[in-house]
Amino acid sequence: MARLRIEGLCKGWDFPVIDNLDLTVEEGEFFVVVGPSGIGKTTLLRLIAGLESADAGRIAIGDHDITNLPPYKRPVAMTFESYALYPHLSVFENIASPLRARRLDAAAIRATVTEVAKLLRIEALLDRRPGEISGGQKQRTALGRTLVAKPQVFLLDEPISHLDAKIRHDLRLQFHALEELRRVATLYVTHDYVEALSLGDRIGVMGRGGLVQIGSARDVFLRPRSLFVAEHLGQPAINAVAARLTGEGTALHVRAGNSGFGFPVVAAHAAALARGDIQRVTVGIRPQHVKVLRNGEDAPGHHVIDGRVEIYEALGANGVLVADAGGVNLTALTSPERDFTHRQPVRLALQTDAVFYFHAESGDNLLL
Repeated sequence: MARLRIEGLCKGWDFPVIDNLDLTVEEGEFFVVVGPSGIGKTTLLRLIAGLESADAGRIAIGDHDITNLPPYKRPVAMTFESYALYPHLSVFENIASPLRARRLDAAAIRATVTEVAKLLRIEALLDRRPGEISGGQKQRTALGRTLVAKPQVFLLDEPISHLDAKIRHDLRLQFHALEELRRVATLYVTHDYVEALSLGDRIGVMGRGGLVQIGSARDVFLRPRSLFVAEHLGQPAINAVAARLTGEGTALHVRAGNSGFGFPVVAAHAAALARGDIQRVTVGIRPQHVKVLRNGEDAPGHHVIDGRVEIYEALGANGVLVADAGGVNLTALTSPERDFTHRQPVRLALQTDAVFYFHAESGDNLLL
């Protein structure tokens, strides 16, 4: 099995960027690393590819330790965010470059390049140069060059993050369909949570020093270990409100803001919070769990509070509303057909069983 194994990997400059990182990506697994820009995602790929040297740790593919091998001896292929295409070569020659380096005969090169170009729907572009094609076509060319290398590990560095929304959607669908990516271990890095949730068999959220949570996309989204993880999976971002817990036992209540913003803690959550004897918390609730009620509408199972509209934007499939509720700004998703005006009174229904509670200092999820 040509799995990718990373053990105790360390890399730093003025501070540790990668600090004692362990990770195993199985053969055939599509593993996505998501995190903010500048956190070390590209550095991780460059360490695996041999473009950076590790300060400590071990990298292995299958049974072979590649930690100290030069890049050209590592059975990996990397697609760069910046495409890294040869501007003077045609699309055909850019894709063929790894095959020419292996000294394959002309017939084999043409057959392989043609096959991959058809797969990526760029067969009509093979005679053009990079300056004559679009950004999405350049990215498919770069991906084609990676695919023909037939490595044991694919490394994909934010390959579609700077393309327009339609092309990103199309390429995400192609990533799901490409058998070449499903035959070997693939490590894909992005700062886009939609890519992470839609593509990853498993995802890893990268924070300072390494991966702070690993799991299925669904598990990490629904059970974030920390506020940091919750804030980096979701758009618009999760509402994070500094608050205090009042009451005792299972009769806990959230209090925040300057004019009585609050809601009762559901019994199941209260029991867990009471065991920790915690008073100061950060309450997290995702915008999709804050409903803007219509006139006369009820919301069973929700806690209703009053607010006033601060900002409203109609954004395609959803409207995004920010309301001031007792000195606390809350973001909610609405139907894009609705319209709101500044300082308009609104009633917000909070789905209290979907609320997260994070330690005010450590950020740890208090319900796990």
